[in-house]
Amino acid sequence: MAGANLWPEDDYPGFREACLEYYHAALSVGKGLFPLFALALDLPERYFDDKTKNSAAVMRMLHYPLRDGYPDIDDNTPGVGAHADFECFTILWQQPDIQALQVMNSEKQWIDATPIKDTLVVNIGDQLAFWTNDIFKSTVHRAINKSGKERYSIAVFVGTDYHVDIEPIPSCVSTDNRPSMARLLQGNM
Repeated sequence: MAGANLWPEDDYPGFREACLEYYHAALSVGKGLFPLFALALDLPERYFDDKTKNSAAVMRMLHYPLRDGYPDIDDNTPGVGAHADFECFTILWQQPDIQALQVMNSEKQWIDATPIKDTLVVNIGDQLAFWTNDIFKSTVHRAINKSGKERYSIAVFVGTDYHVDIEPIPSCVSTDNRPSMARLLQGNM
């Protein structure tokens, strides 16, 4: 799953460079999370190193247009429906002052993830949930732009290398917490 990105022609000077700079910075944040999660799981700090040398990472620049024709914006207003991301982490920049992102809490209630200037949101994805046998759960989230303004966000999805077999980490499995699946190959997902 590799190939050249398509970039706008000369109409947008510096756009490609700015995108790549942000991508590499966000990827660095994502890769920096693996040692922290290893320590949280009482694993060696570098447990994930051999599984994330060339992490599958994709950046999506998202635009949420105005919702003309929806004068009464409510929970049924179209947006990005409830879902969890696939990779281990999603590093998300959201446009300040425009509320749209919501996360589902453990009581199945939607909670606003209020944008805070100069911060990032980190969501846990299905790969990490599977690896940790749901000790760390995927972040179910949605985006509904109720602001009456256009909204932008940038998501960088950080996963494992494509050749990695993902199976529940042995220390995350017990008689009370059996694995839901045996193993998955990242490149086949």
